[in-house]
Amino acid sequence: MMMLPRPVWSIHPGGCSAPWLVLLAALASCGDDATVEPDVAGDDVLDVGEDVPEEALEEADDGSRPDQPIGPTDYPPGPYGIAVGDRLENLRFLGIDGATLALSSFYADTSVKLLWVFAASGWCSVCAIEAAALPRIWNEYNPQGLQILGAVFEDVAYNPATVTYAASYARRYRWPFPGAADQPFVLGRYFDKAATPLNMLVDLTDMTIARMETGWDEASMVARVRYHLAAIADRNDP
Repeated sequence: MMMLPRPVWSIHPGGCSAPWLVLLAALASCGDDATVEPDVAGDDVLDVGEDVPEEALEEADDGSRPDQPIGPTDYPPGPYGIAVGDRLENLRFLGIDGATLALSSFYADTSVKLLWVFAASGWCSVCAIEAAALPRIWNEYNPQGLQILGAVFEDVAYNPATVTYAASYARRYRWPFPGAADQPFVLGRYFDKAATPLNMLVDLTDMTIARMETGWDEASMVARVRYHLAAIADRNDP
């Protein structure tokens, strides 16, 4: 009786076996199915197919989701910027009482809707003129929703303003609004101190920078205050 030759088996590099009589197309197809893409994303990427703990998803969120809730005690999320139209980050100062004074405290106060940030120094003569005028302006427009923050960043000798110096500056001009020492000059990101003072208007609805001016032009700033107070809805309305 004639002996038939044994079938010959070949091992495909992809890990599939087939007789030599199987078509090359089938071999190619089997090899494609067995191919595994390399993991080039790294270990930090969350696989949407995995059961990921809720805490991990929260950590992966960068805080810039447009649907993140914004409320009186939740400062609006980023992105933040330094130009008109940008959202102002939650800057922190040292209040004249020595406690931390953050912009979030103004945002949480729904009785006001427009914040005027005044950056001053002890060596600035124009600042002194504005500092003396601001209490009168505050008295007129605070009932309409204006709040002012006076931030002193340097003393007469160009040294960083201490809390004690900022407090004496506020007392000298009889400020009825909050005063602070700007350490370490965080407002320096928004203007050149050679052009001191800085006057920044912030829409407290979403902490957007509405206006920035350097120097002091009372008529111009008061006109801007009136405009924004009229344009921004009262925040304590239902």
